[in-house]
Amino acid sequence: MSVKPPNPDLNHPPVFEEDPHYSRPALWLTWLLGAAMFATVIGVALHFTDVESFTRLLVEAEPLWLIAAFGLQALTYVAQGQVFRVVLKAGGQRLSLWDSGKLSLMKLFVDQALPSSGISGAFAVVASFVRLGFAKPVVLACLVLDVSGYFLAYVLSVGVALPVVIFQGHATATVLTTCVVFVAVSLVLAVIIPRLAGNSRLAAHVPGQGFSIIAKGVSLLTGADKNLVRSHALLWRVTLLELAIIVLDSATLWVLVRALGVSAPPLELFAGFMLASVLRSIGIVPGGLGAFEAAAVVTLHWVGVNIAVALSATLLFRGLTFWLPMVPGLWLAHREWQSTGKKTTRDKNADYWSPPVSQVFSTLHSTPKGLSQTQAAARMRSAPVQATDRPRGLTRLVLEQMRTPLVLILIVGALVAVVVGDWLDAAIVWCIVLISAVLSAWYESRASQAVEQLRSKIALRAMVRREGKPLEVAASEVVPGDILLLSAGSLIAADGRIIQALDCFIAESLLTGETFPVEKLPGDCAPDAPLGQRHNCVFMGTSVRSGTAEVVVTRYAQESEIGHIAKTLALRPPETEFERGLRHFGGLLLRVMLVITIVVFGINMLLHRPTLDTLLFAIALSIGLSPELLPAILSITLAKGAQRMAAKGVIVRHLNAIENLGAMDILCTDKTGTLTRGVVVLDGAMDVEGVVASDVLQLAVFNSSFQTGMRNAMDDAITLAGKDLPCAGVSKLDEVPYDFVRKRLSVVVANAPEASRLMVTKGALDNVLEVCTHRRRGDQVIALNDAELASIAQRFADWSEQGFRVLGLATRTLPDQPHYGRDEEKDMTFRGFLLFFDPPEPGVKDTIAALDKLGVQVKIISGDSHLVARHVGMAVGLPVERIITGAELSAMKDEALMHLAPLTTLFAEVDPNQKERIIRALQKTGHVVGYMGDGINDAPALQVADIGISVDNAADVAKQAADFVLLEHDLNVLREGIEEGRHTFANTLKYISIVSSANFGNMISMALASLALPFLPLLAKQILLNNFLSDIPSMGIANDNVDREWENTPHRWNITEIRNFMVVFGLVSSLFDMLTFVALYLLADMVPEVFRSGWFVESLLTQLLTIFIVRTYRPFYQSRPAKLLMISALGIGLLAIGLPYSALAPWFGLVPLPFHILAVVLTISLVYMASAECVKRIFYRRQRSKRHRRSIATPVSG
Repeated sequence: MSVKPPNPDLNHPPVFEEDPHYSRPALWLTWLLGAAMFATVIGVALHFTDVESFTRLLVEAEPLWLIAAFGLQALTYVAQGQVFRVVLKAGGQRLSLWDSGKLSLMKLFVDQALPSSGISGAFAVVASFVRLGFAKPVVLACLVLDVSGYFLAYVLSVGVALPVVIFQGHATATVLTTCVVFVAVSLVLAVIIPRLAGNSRLAAHVPGQGFSIIAKGVSLLTGADKNLVRSHALLWRVTLLELAIIVLDSATLWVLVRALGVSAPPLELFAGFMLASVLRSIGIVPGGLGAFEAAAVVTLHWVGVNIAVALSATLLFRGLTFWLPMVPGLWLAHREWQSTGKKTTRDKNADYWSPPVSQVFSTLHSTPKGLSQTQAAARMRSAPVQATDRPRGLTRLVLEQMRTPLVLILIVGALVAVVVGDWLDAAIVWCIVLISAVLSAWYESRASQAVEQLRSKIALRAMVRREGKPLEVAASEVVPGDILLLSAGSLIAADGRIIQALDCFIAESLLTGETFPVEKLPGDCAPDAPLGQRHNCVFMGTSVRSGTAEVVVTRYAQESEIGHIAKTLALRPPETEFERGLRHFGGLLLRVMLVITIVVFGINMLLHRPTLDTLLFAIALSIGLSPELLPAILSITLAKGAQRMAAKGVIVRHLNAIENLGAMDILCTDKTGTLTRGVVVLDGAMDVEGVVASDVLQLAVFNSSFQTGMRNAMDDAITLAGKDLPCAGVSKLDEVPYDFVRKRLSVVVANAPEASRLMVTKGALDNVLEVCTHRRRGDQVIALNDAELASIAQRFADWSEQGFRVLGLATRTLPDQPHYGRDEEKDMTFRGFLLFFDPPEPGVKDTIAALDKLGVQVKIISGDSHLVARHVGMAVGLPVERIITGAELSAMKDEALMHLAPLTTLFAEVDPNQKERIIRALQKTGHVVGYMGDGINDAPALQVADIGISVDNAADVAKQAADFVLLEHDLNVLREGIEEGRHTFANTLKYISIVSSANFGNMISMALASLALPFLPLLAKQILLNNFLSDIPSMGIANDNVDREWENTPHRWNITEIRNFMVVFGLVSSLFDMLTFVALYLLADMVPEVFRSGWFVESLLTQLLTIFIVRTYRPFYQSRPAKLLMISALGIGLLAIGLPYSALAPWFGLVPLPFHILAVVLTISLVYMASAECVKRIFYRRQRSKRHRRSIATPVSG
């Protein structure tokens, strides 16, 4: 990709254009030319034969030979992967078989899609190797050797083929000239490329202007590992592997000819294949479309193969080597190119921190007054990259539903059915697939829209200046040129350059790892200044700890520093418990599906069943096991859960966290505003003797009113208590913001009553005392001694035990100087205490008891004194026998913390990093941990917790890290949210259990029946219709009722239990299917249509009955299903019985069932229902017993 120079008007920002040698119009033109040539070859070939002969050959192809052809083609990808692995191993690198297979598929696809004699595919995998972490010199050596070996292998192959062609008498002047020129060029390239590789002086002799392709190729060559590319032994090993690929391709063509009933001489066929391959390699048409087919048909005809067989074999060969790998190859290539990323304007303004700010404004076409609304709207429209969470349209969702590999293969199979004249079956298959996709997409679209409406209520906002006026906009609507107005607590929405700042300190640990907040100032930086030293810049995703600033936005979204890191490292959010369970469930289904499908297809081929019918049957069997409506069911269930939670005051930011909320068994929370009212009152400002002192309050007012950090309830309480105290004439000079290491905040004021330059410090008592050397007694300043410190500590303990939060206050007179910082916090004079009181929230004791009944333990993690935390804990009914303080945590090893954390209810005097450490320790002991917080200091804990919970008025950085946002700071609201989470998780597991057990049973039954019966037990369209109809009632599971006993306990994914359930109930279902087979065998006189109709009805009815059995742990008649579920299941059941008697029956291969057969089918279904209920009770009784034994053997908490 290349980027146009910056546009002078950023209302029309730079656009991307393709490099000229890979321009899209030219590429599409070659594809169109290839398609035209391909069609011409088909037309000419059919002129010499008839369509009926051609289609008959395809249908009657011998299956074992077709399987052998598949196997040979699979070996070509293994051989190509071995090329990569051999070279990388020689360079000290290791490549897994799986990764080598994926890269081989992509390379061989690109080689054909972008014809360049094997070079294009090699270039395509270089970026992928580098992205996987391989050393670039070794990767480039791999590229060089792959290309050289490719050319040498072709030279050797053509050297063998050409004498054969001459001996046969087909060596025309054109053929000879083409082959000789090709061999000569290939030999030169194969020899020269390794000799030039690794030569660092080569690049200096290649002109750049007008020779970009050559220059790029030379730059890659010079970077290759010289020792590897000059190794003759390694080159010959690669050449042999490339030769193996050619031989395997030729053998595939020979096997396909043999599958069509013709035995061709192998050597002569190889010679003809090489001539066709030479034409494919030197052509400009992708994959040699048309040219290869024409040459292959002609050369096969030379060796005695008739035109119909030659055309059929060639098309089958192209299907295996070109068309079939196209979908996965294109997908892999697309994914790799996306991972590599496009160039952006980022490279053009890479040093925006170094020029004068006036130049930055000029480049961005902005001013200190900001953009106009028209400019901002235009830039927003031209920057879709910023809106990463926009709902997907219905059309896109439908396509996503249909692009799964199984569905695509089924569509291709139906296309083959059209070719052979079975258009009705193909149309039915397509219609069922399309209707299923549209239905799933429609439900998913509705769910997405509902969730987006909920998220908009808590969307992050940013304050900008536009047209000279402050304006609040969504953070996603900030664009380059905007003026951001930042204040304490703001989460920064984009990268930018500081225009002006006042005591602005930014927390940048997310990007730089710096523990302390960094002060930001206007000015210029050196062009080579590293990220951590750009004092004039702010970065997206960081937060303002204190002060204010104005910033002009330069980069945003994926062009920002954090966006660039995320894109480079391919970062994604941590996998949730729910996502992990889904992944394991998908892996289980995939393994079962592959085994059964391959076995069924292979054995049916051995029994000489019709190839096309067997293929469609095997694919439909796979789709029958896959829960294709699971994405829609999940979307509906999660969206409905989110809507219900929103109605109760809980907004969901991350949908998949809903199930985590239901699985949560430990809730960690700060006490302020959650367990207490959150209305802090300054109960007293005391001097060192414990006497109310107005001067202490006056100093506290100076500190709180002048500080520009994140406002908190204590600052507000101080300001309110001292609202009548005079501050006239006193001004702020500087500020040392609060951090969680010092736990102090200092403000330097001028013209205070006591001194012209006075530092006033407040903070945690111990942290204030550690910088004090004196204390105030009346008008005297005396040294602090041990007795004084003991007296202060005693007063602190007495007040804390009464539930007061106590801060210390100190002062120091300073000389006049330009700047004051942390170093001035020393030799201070202790002035007194500030006592705050925040009473417990009424009713919180009952809420904690209700959470305990739901299986959720509440733990307090607080920065307050352990005495205050103990008082609050006792007041709200929490056990307080065991408390761990921050000091004890610092001295504690992780192993000890893992043992003590589950047994401890109160953690006090902890810093943000210790909060994160506590949560990780709880997670490692097997708990699902939630954390509830609203401050900047809570962000790390919110991020690492399984469930992060914040409130609507929290700091932006806390809301951004949370999974849920409470509209009310009320623990009872969270309790209702937990119940909704369990309701949602229950309905999700219901669908998975119902579909997996019913479908697994049907797969086993059909697999066994297909082997025992002389005909297929169900046609592909009948399997798909059965699957589609049985899924319709499942849509109602999203709104189904949930038994109370499920909501009263936390539940987690148990893939072993799901697997066991699937197998047990699947076998029960299969047992009754077998009973149905016997009945139908005896009653239907082995008429395929009657047999299929009877089993279709029985299979669908038993799946519907399974819904009511599996949806509850109780006896099914004691649990009331939702009305929609009941009505839809009843309707589908009646449709199942009536469909064989309807006018639509012939379309699906169904016939009316005699009454006695229908009666037997209905009886078997009812007996199945009773038996399944009994099996369910036994299964769950044993599962409860196992869980009980495990809980006794491995307790995790006391």
